Amino acid sequence: MKKSLKIYIFTALFTAFALVSCSNNIEGFETSDRMISLTTFNAKMTDDLAFKSKRFKKMRTVLAENSSDILCVQDLYSNKVLDEVRKMLKNDYGYEYALYAKTSNEDEDLESTEAQTIPASCSMNDLMPVISCVMQNCPDYDATCILQSCWQSFLEVPDECRNCLLSNGIDTIANGDYMEILEKCQQDTKIPAKKLEYEFSGNSGVLLASKLPMSNKTPVKLRSFGRMRTAVAATVTKDGIGKIQVICTGLSPLSEVEYDGFGESWEDEQLTQIGQILAIPVADDVVQRIILGDFDGNLAAGNIRENNSAPVALLEENGWYDPYFDVEPKEELDCTVCPENPFVSDEAQESVPDHIFFLEKKGYKFATERIFLNEFTDFDKEHQTKTSYSVSDHYGITTVMTMENK
Repeated sequence: MKKSLKIYIFTALFTAFALVSCSNNIEGFETSDRMISLTTFNAKMTDDLAFKSKRFKKMRTVLAENSSDILCVQDLYSNKVLDEVRKMLKNDYGYEYALYAKTSNEDEDLESTEAQTIPASCSMNDLMPVISCVMQNCPDYDATCILQSCWQSFLEVPDECRNCLLSNGIDTIANGDYMEILEKCQQDTKIPAKKLEYEFSGNSGVLLASKLPMSNKTPVKLRSFGRMRTAVAATVTKDGIGKIQVICTGLSPLSEVEYDGFGESWEDEQLTQIGQILAIPVADDVVQRIILGDFDGNLAAGNIRENNSAPVALLEENGWYDPYFDVEPKEELDCTVCPENPFVSDEAQESVPDHIFFLEKKGYKFATERIFLNEFTDFDKEHQTKTSYSVSDHYGITTVMTMENK
């Protein structure tokens, strides 16, 4: 389906919902009371992308495209940026209610690494050939003598021990204190437990904004490495639907940086985070649960190829439904991370890491669309050049959920 036609259809449908709300009264509720709209957007307000200050200023223009009841924004790293976006949404767009996890590297409840003891590289038995040689040939422990007379003895000790003795090359012996080196290589190394340090002073960057009052607010720290990851949950109420739990999050992305966190790999960390999100408590009277945010992957659908599908597959296995991916096999599905975005490589695979999942499908209708196509041009008057950029390397997703007639 052509992009312009899809946008027209979605806009017309959204407008139709609004218009019929004036006259269509079902079981005492207007249609507008029976629908809720949600948007997710990874704003990427970090120095990972160029033009951060200019992108932040343009964000106001981009957010004007959105009129959803619920907005989930990720990667607003720093409490200052979170507060500024929160004020912008409240003053300009009617989001009276907001929630984000105020995290910091100073928090006492941050997870800690376990204390470790690394065994000594050398035992006394390992060192005996070297010690015997030195005592027989170099009683004054002259470094030059040790190297000349006992080099063969060094070669005969186990590899790990020899590496310790010569850890800084031959100069370690020639210019060092022979007895001090022997002692050091016979000592266990103790690594004390310590809290992990996160980038951006431990700020988590996830903001859940709502035009509806929030209750049961639940911020959750997700097990993460590198950058703090969180999920924030709250309950909102629509008179014609009931209580709805909304969860806003952003998973750790797969990274080329060597993983040194609490799990076995970046992939393992993502699945652990999904498990933590699914474990967020929910009240018995909640009729619908919704999870939205950046999940760093997608299943195959339409023209979109599979990309790091495990986190999304785990949600689907637990009964969650993403209407954006409910398409015919040959239907064209718009990417949210796309080569045409100035911040995305031309060789990159089209993907949809941004999702809005619903636990309950039966009894509801869904209309969903990509949003925030946000290219801009920067003019450099001094050098007479122009550069294309976007607010983010992501576009957004909006979904409207309407309760069906009973």
